[in-house]
Amino acid sequence: MLKILWVEDEYSEQKQVSWFNNRSVCVKTSFDEGEEAINNCLTQFDLIVLDINLENSEHTDKVKELAKQFGITEQEFLQESGMNLFLNLLENGFPKEQIIFLTANADINISRIDELREAYSQGNDDVFNGILGTITNGFSAETVKECSEFIDAGDIEGLCQYLENYSNKLNDGVTNNTYNRFCEAYRRCRIEPPKAINKNLNESKRHLNDWLEEYEKNKKHDYLVLRRGIIEGCDFLKLHIKSEDGNIQFRDFIKTDKDTNRPVIEIEHTDIKNYLDTLSQFLAIKQPNIKTIIDVYRLFLRTLVHEWEENIEPNKKYKYKDIHTFAWLSKMTRNWTSHANLLEPLNPHILAFLFMVNMRAMFKIPPETQFYEEILLSRISISKEIDDRLENKIEDIENNVNKILVTLKIPEYKEDKYGNKILDRNGKEKMKYFGDKINAIHQKNTGKPKQHDFNSFLLQYFLVNQKSNLDDLTANSDDFLPTLARHIYNCSFL
Repeated sequence: MLKILWVEDEYSEQKQVSWFNNRSVCVKTSFDEGEEAINNCLTQFDLIVLDINLENSEHTDKVKELAKQFGITEQEFLQESGMNLFLNLLENGFPKEQIIFLTANADINISRIDELREAYSQGNDDVFNGILGTITNGFSAETVKECSEFIDAGDIEGLCQYLENYSNKLNDGVTNNTYNRFCEAYRRCRIEPPKAINKNLNESKRHLNDWLEEYEKNKKHDYLVLRRGIIEGCDFLKLHIKSEDGNIQFRDFIKTDKDTNRPVIEIEHTDIKNYLDTLSQFLAIKQPNIKTIIDVYRLFLRTLVHEWEENIEPNKKYKYKDIHTFAWLSKMTRNWTSHANLLEPLNPHILAFLFMVNMRAMFKIPPETQFYEEILLSRISISKEIDDRLENKIEDIENNVNKILVTLKIPEYKEDKYGNKILDRNGKEKMKYFGDKINAIHQKNTGKPKQHDFNSFLLQYFLVNQKSNLDDLTANSDDFLPTLARHIYNCSFL
């Protein structure tokens, strides 16, 4: 799911499978290759795994230049060159917490102390006690007593620093603990050092997997997964329209001139490519803080649906109902975000949903769920099966919206711009569609405190608008329509 850059000079395919299983890993086997990836294509990666000692790298002109600059031999430089790559990553703005050292050049206890900190921060007492017992095994009674005093005082950071100092004294004069020396320099500067896993630990593969899964599965990293899904989606679609310009479906929704019957605007291939480039580069690799992220999500959503301006209108006679639904969802979202912030606070789940349906509206995409959609769907809760009460639940949605209309004194029938009823050919009132109703609720709430869950309205619109094709939604299939329905089912009926 997430893309990993692994710099390892003793690479083998067996090692990759052993350490990373079937994850998406880009391997660089030398210092020069690692530096080139960092300098030229860093945005491709979400997580970085570095070896410290890259002594098997070729002694290139770059290596010779750096070794000479720092007054050391080329071999000495390469033995610690992973640290150079780490600092290069920081200079390029890559988040420190998304980098880990997988190396033999770190004291085993130092690695365990990092895990001790993590276990304490997660409130996992059993793991904490187990790691502490492993570290202090063989310590003198006096040293164990001092450790207990830190714990009794609740000074866990003091305990960790005591253990690190103790370990460093035991290893005084040992030259291969590069990571330890690096950490010591970091702490002298009052900076938290980067995380490391010692390759020689029996539990090292589990520890690396735990670290990777923290980013893959923990909800606090939804931003990172959302960003990856958007990048993969934009890359896929750029190739998709490059192979066939007709895959730009968006042109079907341009209004036509009444006299000439020609589109009122032209949309060039380069316009769409630039649009996709903008979206793919919008979310930075470093997750914004809790205050800033609200603004980032707001601006991203406005950029996503900005193209659905007044000259673009979904055609009600479009031959595929799902495309019609997706197009109106995008158009409605554009209108809502232009006039109010009632969709806020935005979250990665609703953005993932809106990105997927917007792309399905703008481009001709095969019915099968695409790779980038699988990434985005992973951030939305899933119901493995949609039960046979779906039709009744959709009816409940419509009844609930009708009750809101009554409360807000909004008529269920359509009106012209003067407020007069619109009648059909038989003289009966034309009733509002579900989209008309939630639009009217939105207009009534604009400029007022948020009273309704408009994010859920968008999810519900998809289900209500597809209710005449329930078989498409409930099919036991991996196609996009039923897969999307399964993922939004639970959160559509809150």
